[in-house]
Amino acid sequence: MTTLNLSIQGDCEELRDFYIELLGEIGFFTIYQEEWGDGFRVMGASAKRSSQLTATIMNLFIGYIHKNRIVIELVAHRVNDHLAATLMCAPYLDVVDLAAPDEKPEEKERCERLANRFYDRIQGKFGKNP
Repeated sequence: MTTLNLSIQGDCEELRDFYIELLGEIGFFTIYQEEWGDGFRVMGASAKRSSQLTATIMNLFIGYIHKNRIVIELVAHRVNDHLAATLMCAPYLDVVDLAAPDEKPEEKERCERLANRFYDRIQGKFGKNP
C-alpha cells in the first residue's frame, strides 16, 4: 500500500469533485463515498479486466488469482485554515483491504505511480504554500 499526506487550500466539496473527476479520467469508478461536516472519504477502483466467471474458472482449474485491480482512496478533513488529506492506494482482488501488504514489487510500483500521479494533480490545483 502507498500512503501520501497532503495539505490543501480550498473547500472539501471542490476537492471531492476534482478527485472524482480524476478517477473518471483514468477509467476508475467510485465504489464508496462518505461525507461528514468537515470532510469526506471517496474510494475509487479500476475495472476488472475479465469477468467474475472467467476469473473463478481460471482460479478453480489452474490456480490463477486475478490481481489486476487497484483501489485508491482520498480522506480529507478541515484543520483550521486548510484541508488535511490522506491518499492511499493498494492492489486488491474482490475485497478492499487497504491494510493488506503488497505481495509483488510490480503491484507496489504500480500503486506508487498512481498515487504520485494523483498527488501531483491535486497539489498542482490545491497545493498549500508553506
